[in-house]
Formats: sequence, structure tokens, C-alpha cells
Amino acid sequence: MSASGPRLQRIAGTLRPAPNDRLEIRNDPLKGRGIFARLPIATGTIIENAPVIIVSPEHCAALDRTILHDYYFNWDGDADGDGTGAVALGLVSLCNHSRRPRARVRRNVSQNTLDLIALAPIAAGDEVTIDYNCALWFEPQD
Repeated sequence: MSASGPRLQRIAGTLRPAPNDRLEIRNDPLKGRGIFARLPIATGTIIENAPVIIVSPEHCAALDRTILHDYYFNWDGDADGDGTGAVALGLVSLCNHSRRPRARVRRNVSQNTLDLIALAPIAAGDEVTIDYNCALWFEPQD
């Protein structure tokens, strides 16, 4: 793992996610399951490059009727959420919302990943949170 965080490794012409020993899944008493830092993470660090499965608008409508509604991301930037979606195959899918997020998600179209990037220093034991940037379907806990 590089000093700037996990990266996708090129092996024989394919991309493979690098192991991520900086994060762990834990339960928060108010928010439920979330992602927490095991080690300190510096501002600007790419915490994770999560591969995605791109989902058509028609399939997003079907996902909206399942539990996956709460876990997939808007992929094409459509402000009303009626566009293409992305199911992330990484821990970024379990990041809880915060009005004061410690990280942000960046679409990496060229690599078909969602990159989780630290907005501020994250101490070991702190939850890695993001701003969902959409109308919330729950009451925020912070």
C-alpha cells in the first residue's frame, strides 16, 4: 500500500483492488453499521478505490424497491437521481451520512471506481462519514 492510500494495482493488464487494512466495519449505537479508521488517515488520502457495477436507470427503479436503495450511488451526476446508478463493491457502500463529513466520494469514470477521499485528518477509531448530497430518507444523527 502506498503512503497516499490503497490503489488499484495493475496485474497482467487487469485492475485489482489493493488490500485495505486502514478500515474496519463497526456498529455505531445511533447509526448502525459504519466504517471506522483503524489507523490515522491524512487529509487528501484516497482511502478506497471501490470497483462499481453500473446500473441503468430502469434497473435503478427496480433497486429503489429493495434494500439496495440505501446503498447505491448516483453515477452520472443527474441531480434528481433518475439517471445511471453505481453499486460499489467496497466499503464505501457502508459509509454513514454526516452533515460534517470526514470524507467524500469521487466518481472515477476512467477506472469505473468510486474513490473515497479524506476531507480532513481522520484519527484511529473515528468513523469515516460522507455527505449523501441528496434528500435524506432518515433523520440525520449529527
